[in-house]
Amino acid sequence: MGRYSYPAPCAPAYKKPTSVEDCLPQAKIMVKKTFGRAALGPVKRADQILIVTYPDQDKYVKEAITQALEEEGAEKVDFINDHELTGKEPEVLSVEDGWAEADNVEKGPKGTEGIALIADTMEGLNKYLNKHPEYTGVFSGLGGRTLAMLALGPTHGKKFRNNWVFNNWEEFVAKHWAFPDELWIEIERPVIDVLGKASKVRITDPEGTYLEYPLKEEEALRFQKCAWLPGHLFLDPLQATSQECSIGPWPYSPNVPAVFHDLNGVLAGTSNHFGFLPRIELYFEHARLVGVKGGGKYGELIREMMDKYKDVHWPGYPDKGFFWFCDSALCTSVKSFRRTSDMFNSYWSLPNTPERNRAGIFHHGFGSRKHLGEVFDKYVKEHNLPHTHIHMHNYFTTYEIKLRGTEHWLKIVDRGHLMTLDDPKIRTLAVKYGDPDELLSIEWVPPVPGINCEGDYFKDYAPDPMAYLKKRMKENKPI
Repeated sequence: MGRYSYPAPCAPAYKKPTSVEDCLPQAKIMVKKTFGRAALGPVKRADQILIVTYPDQDKYVKEAITQALEEEGAEKVDFINDHELTGKEPEVLSVEDGWAEADNVEKGPKGTEGIALIADTMEGLNKYLNKHPEYTGVFSGLGGRTLAMLALGPTHGKKFRNNWVFNNWEEFVAKHWAFPDELWIEIERPVIDVLGKASKVRITDPEGTYLEYPLKEEEALRFQKCAWLPGHLFLDPLQATSQECSIGPWPYSPNVPAVFHDLNGVLAGTSNHFGFLPRIELYFEHARLVGVKGGGKYGELIREMMDKYKDVHWPGYPDKGFFWFCDSALCTSVKSFRRTSDMFNSYWSLPNTPERNRAGIFHHGFGSRKHLGEVFDKYVKEHNLPHTHIHMHNYFTTYEIKLRGTEHWLKIVDRGHLMTLDDPKIRTLAVKYGDPDELLSIEWVPPVPGINCEGDYFKDYAPDPMAYLKKRMKENKPI
C-alpha cells in the first residue's frame, strides 16, 4: 500500500455559532439554492413548510432558517421532531457501533413497501400530513430522497422538497452547502455523459475492493439516463434502474426490467452509514453475496441473514438470495467532511453518513431494490421480509469505465479524487465564483495508516478503526 500515492489527512475546523446573526448569511444562501441534497429552495409565495428534525436541533440554526424562509415568501415554517411521528423514544447513536447497520435490518419493520430505514418516519409523516393538508412543502430525512417521495405516495409525495440535515450546527455552517449550484451541476454533468459509453465497469480501492462487470450498449444507455440524482450519483445500474431510484428522462416502468449486472469480485472496507467496524471482505458472484470474511459483529449478522433468507427470490431477480449488489453511489460535495461534534452522541439514524457526502468517496450497498411494482410489494408483505440494503464506504476508490469499441479505461474517480474537478472547463467556470484553487479543493481526507499516513494498515487500523481514530483525536490530529 503506497501511502505516497494518496493525499495526506486533513480536516476543516468550524466555530460553533453563538447567535442567529452568525447563521443568517448561510441560511439566506440555502433558501435560494435548488441543487443538491440539502437545498432549501425554491420557496413559493405563501408556502407552508414542515421540517422534520431531531431533539438536538440547534436553536440558532432553526431561527435563522425560519427567518430566511419567511423572507423568501413562506407564510409559515413549523418544526416537528422525528420521534413525534414515529411514536418511538429518540435514540442516541454512536459511530462506534458500525455493526448496528446490519442489526437494523432485522429490528426494522418488515413487510413494508418502503425501505426499513425510513419506513417508520414516512408512515408517521403520511398520517400527520393527512391531518394537516395545509403544508405545501416538507423537508425530512438524511437521505433516500426518491424513496421518501415514493413512500409518501401520490397525495403527499409531491410535497417532499428535500432532506433535512441541519439539526447539527457543524453540518449547517460548513462551506459545502453554500457551493454554487451552477458549478456543482457542471461538475456532475461529465460523469453522467460518459456512462452510456461504458462496456465494462471496474471498481478498486486500496482497502481491498475489486469489482468488475460488463454492460451491453442498451444497459449502459438506460443506466446513464437514470443515474443523475443531484449531489448523489447512482453509479450502479441496478440502483439507477430500480423503481425506488429511477429518475430523470427515463421514467420507471414495471414492464421494463431493471439492469441486473454480472458483477463479480470482493468489496472490502472498515466503515458504513452507522460507523466503524473491523475490516470485512464481502464476496460477490453474479452480483449476489456468496461469502463474508471478518467484519466482527457486522459480518456475523450478515452471515446469519444470508442463511435465514437464502430462499428469498425477489420478483424479477435472476436467482434466490437476500443480498444483491445494488448500490455504488458517488456523492459530489467538494467541501463535505467527517463531522466530529456528534460522532458519539448523534440523533441521526445513520450517524456516519456525513463522511459519504464528500466528492470522490463511494458508498456501496447490498440487499434489495424494489422492482416490478405491486408484484414486489405483494411478495414482501406475504413473506414478511425486510426490504432494505446495507453499506460499505470506500475512501480512495478508483472507478473506471471501459469505453465501448476501444481498449481505453476512463477514470471517473482516481484514488478518491473526482476527475472532473481537474477539467479546464470546470476551473474556468469556477473563476465566476472565486478562486478555483480554493473552490475546488478538497478540505477533508481521512487518515488510513499504510495508505495515506504512517503506520501499518493491517496492524494499526483494520482490526479496530475506531481505536485508531480516537487516538488521533486525543493527539489533536485530523480525522
